[in-house]
Amino acid sequence: MRNDVPAAIPLLALILGLAVGPVLINPWFAIVGLLLISPRLGRTTLFIAAGIFLSTHRAPNPKFPNDEFTIIQAPIEHDWQTRDNHSFVLRASRFRANGTEIEKPLAIYARFTPPEIAMEKLVRVEAILRRNEQGDFIASVKAPQLLSYEGALPRWHPAAWNRILANRLEAHADKHPVEVALAQALVLGRGERLDDALRDSYRRGGTYHLLVFSGLQIAFAAAILAALLRWLHRPRASDWLLLAFSILAPLFIGPTASVSRASIGIGLYALSRILRRPTSLENLWCVAALARLILEPGDLSDAAFHLTYAGAGALLFIGKWFPPRRWLASIIAAEITMTPIVLFHFHQFALGGALLTVLMSPIIFAMLVVCALACAMPCDALFAIIGALHRTCAFLNQFGVSGFFTAPPLASWILAAGLAFLALAFLRERRRAIVIAAAMLIPSVAAIVSFVRERGVDHPRVTFYDVGQGDAITIRSGTHTMLIDGGPGKRILPLLVDRGVRRIDTLVVTHTDADHCEGAVAAIESLDVGEVRISPREFKGDCAQRLLEVKRAPIRFVRDGDVLSLDGIRLTAHIAERSFRHARSNNACIVLHTQIGGRSMLFTADIEREAEIHFDDRDLRADVLKVAHHGSRSSTSRMFLDAVAPRLAFISCGRNNLFGHPHPSVLRALEEHGVRTWRTDRDGTIDLDVRDAKLYVTPGQD
Repeated sequence: MRNDVPAAIPLLALILGLAVGPVLINPWFAIVGLLLISPRLGRTTLFIAAGIFLSTHRAPNPKFPNDEFTIIQAPIEHDWQTRDNHSFVLRASRFRANGTEIEKPLAIYARFTPPEIAMEKLVRVEAILRRNEQGDFIASVKAPQLLSYEGALPRWHPAAWNRILANRLEAHADKHPVEVALAQALVLGRGERLDDALRDSYRRGGTYHLLVFSGLQIAFAAAILAALLRWLHRPRASDWLLLAFSILAPLFIGPTASVSRASIGIGLYALSRILRRPTSLENLWCVAALARLILEPGDLSDAAFHLTYAGAGALLFIGKWFPPRRWLASIIAAEITMTPIVLFHFHQFALGGALLTVLMSPIIFAMLVVCALACAMPCDALFAIIGALHRTCAFLNQFGVSGFFTAPPLASWILAAGLAFLALAFLRERRRAIVIAAAMLIPSVAAIVSFVRERGVDHPRVTFYDVGQGDAITIRSGTHTMLIDGGPGKRILPLLVDRGVRRIDTLVVTHTDADHCEGAVAAIESLDVGEVRISPREFKGDCAQRLLEVKRAPIRFVRDGDVLSLDGIRLTAHIAERSFRHARSNNACIVLHTQIGGRSMLFTADIEREAEIHFDDRDLRADVLKVAHHGSRSSTSRMFLDAVAPRLAFISCGRNNLFGHPHPSVLRALEEHGVRTWRTDRDGTIDLDVRDAKLYVTPGQD
């Protein structure tokens, strides 16, 4: 049987090498062995060896003094992006620090309004260079005098053309903010002006990929060029123009992975025609993926890589083999293929996203054409048309069904991907399509099974979530759940749904600092929340306002001495009834004391020593202590430890956090009191089960 996708086996071999390379004790031994047996087994072993070799290549991670200013230079590839907390961020794909070239991404933060970027080439800052909780480089600029721009883009460079058009649109941003943001995103690949609400609305419909510059725009532009020249009976000129376009597009847009992937595919297609070696689209798909993985091996675990090639693969390898309803088969194939990938990476689903993509693509294409005209000749009439097209898209997008759900287990993905690639390599046409479609159903079914299995617990369980520098704790009994704080951002959502939690009976917001409150807002917006409990003391700030604006769950006050209940578990609230001069918000936190399964627990939020002294006349003895304020030295005094007398302690804090939490003095005090301590920065998410009045700790449950 002739295989019509000859590049599938090398692609499968390279992926196998990239996947197994990192877990090999001695990868070089494996590489040498594969090279020795390659004359017998053929080129497949060479691609496995190449994959293992590429997986061993890791760029060095340079270290810099934590408390010293560093001179940083980075290319200006984007504009400044405004953040919710009135700060600004500028992102670069690489940078130079104290003269050392570093091929790693960098985010530069400024709490002042930075000067506008004209045609400058580099940004120069003096700042302390650090790594955040995800290990990425960040630099926070403290004053305008420490930031400047250097050099100038040469006018012949495609990046300069992009900047000229962006600045031309920028002059109209005050009058047409949404329209200018859309034009910059769709035509110029500059999504910095898109606000979070607009992004979230398209993400909920599963169509955000239409809104930002990606392979879709590259394909549109390439198709127009090719069709125009072929209409003029210049097919050879069309091929050469496509090749030139595939080279210029990444230079114009910048070093984005999606543009690079699309450009590789178009360039290979043009090259095959120029060399008079035509190939099938399926084979071109495999060769493009192979080339991208050789250039960027890290893409093997990248969500955008998975979505790009899975979406195109669903149309090529499944949808086209089911005529006469090929359009319907393509939509179903895309849904089957994309849904488990989105679940795996983002713990979200957007059913109907493929259908909406089909419906909205002509509108987006029209918007793209009008936006291109607006870049050349900005005027009110064109911006009005962009606004009307955008409102049409927003109307259609609201019909997408979205939500958070359990991610498929990794084992189900390994099985599904293995079956799909074997079918790709060894089967043909409709048989191959059926096997791939069936394989891609495995992760979705596994996600449903996992959710059903996890949505209830057999014994009371307390979970301390690894949400970075913040607090998020659940108490679960049967199918009932109480969430105490939600941590920063939206990190808590995937952690909850992976444990089968889609309904929260009671959500307690101990205080409105962002590292406790932001995730609570996200939970109310995305999950089914029965009630929200807050303290009336020090209830103010941005997050407090957002809590009041959500209006999806009733909000009730908690006062000192109130009792909360959850499936028979009673929690007593302790709140200081007076204000303190120091750390007013922290010392006004809700403290919860409870008996669970015959064991007592104390959840102290962020209270500091003043509040600890205020509670010294109360019986707060507990077997388990949630250490206050992430282990700060301003909390957890020795007197407080004497009063609580815990056996176990849990600290919620972020890796590489800027505050030095937990403080060594707190850890030393816990050790001297004989308290066994777990930390989310070191141990990940931690489960504490109570069975037969015994405590069982299970760390590393991320």
